[in-house]
Amino acid sequence: MSDTQFAPSMAMRSMFFENLPELLRPQAAAALLGLSRQTIYDWHHKRVQRNIPPSLFLKINRLLYVRTEVLKAWISSQN
Repeated sequence: MSDTQFAPSMAMRSMFFENLPELLRPQAAAALLGLSRQTIYDWHHKRVQRNIPPSLFLKINRLLYVRTEVLKAWISSQN
């Protein structure tokens, strides 16, 4: 079997982000992606070095949020 048979289809990737709120806290985004919370914060602080979209993050009252739609588009563009 080739590696392409194991790649998730576009429909599967869309289902991955279904029913999510518009904004996620870093802990929720990390859990969703199977990453550590620190990785999400690193993306925020080192976004230029890692080609992270600037619109991925939003700060409200000193709290950091991740925009779900931007995260979905960025992950889709990476695959």
